[in-house]
Amino acid sequence: MDGRPTLSNLAGIKESLLHHAPDRGRSQRLRIITRHPNRYEKFDVPGWSADVAWCTPRPGQGRLAYTADAVIEDLTENITKATACIIDVLDIMGPAADDVARWFITLDDVSAELDLTLYILVDDAVHSPHDISRWSSIIPYARIPEDQPTAIESTTPDIPSNEPTPTDVADGLDDGQLRHLTKLPSGFSADALRRRILQWRRMGFDVSDLESALVHIGEERERMYRHVEERVRQAVDLDRLLTLHAERLPATEVEHHRFRLRQLTGLEDIESKLFDGQA
Repeated sequence: MDGRPTLSNLAGIKESLLHHAPDRGRSQRLRIITRHPNRYEKFDVPGWSADVAWCTPRPGQGRLAYTADAVIEDLTENITKATACIIDVLDIMGPAADDVARWFITLDDVSAELDLTLYILVDDAVHSPHDISRWSSIIPYARIPEDQPTAIESTTPDIPSNEPTPTDVADGLDDGQLRHLTKLPSGFSADALRRRILQWRRMGFDVSDLESALVHIGEERERMYRHVEERVRQAVDLDRLLTLHAERLPATEVEHHRFRLRQLTGLEDIESKLFDGQA
């Protein structure tokens, strides 16, 4: 390692921890900062002890605030004396590819002051090759094939259905325009869910919470998906309504509402304000 962070998938990070992590004359401790702790329930690396920090916008005891400053402070203080850290929070500065790029630049800048090896998890099943290529120009990217299922993947066999094909993730979605997508049929597979997450991300939606559905099966996966799908459809409708009223609203409020819509937060409040004419 040259002291800089590394972008990689989970299999690549595990391989590096097993064979290439530096031995600094102390026990090998791994810190994992993630919005989805359940991803790492079965993540075990021989020779390493790991602790998982739940980084979340929801306040609570023992949780790490979902802000860039909080993550940087955690890395700098390193109270667990970790020798390596996995960063599994990409959209902490925003969901757009530009926001992720700014976050990577920040991590790259601060890494020189850290006494640990820094890995940044990038799931290439969720992010587009174009975005990954762009980010790898900021931080070196290394991955290995996911030969064996990991905690990030579902081990459930795909269920044949009339699911969207990979070509349904059209290049046109990169324009950031919000639009309704065909609902996934019942019994959709993990691959279909990954493609849908990618489509929504390309529109700018923050659907990070839905990624945890990839490790669930059956009714629980579908329940989680349907909840987010309904929120996205509501946000698309509200975005169109906001466009209709944009001329009579201050530009700063329009932008604030659009940001909240893409975060899928405060939808009922925005709807009430638009219909009441009090936005």
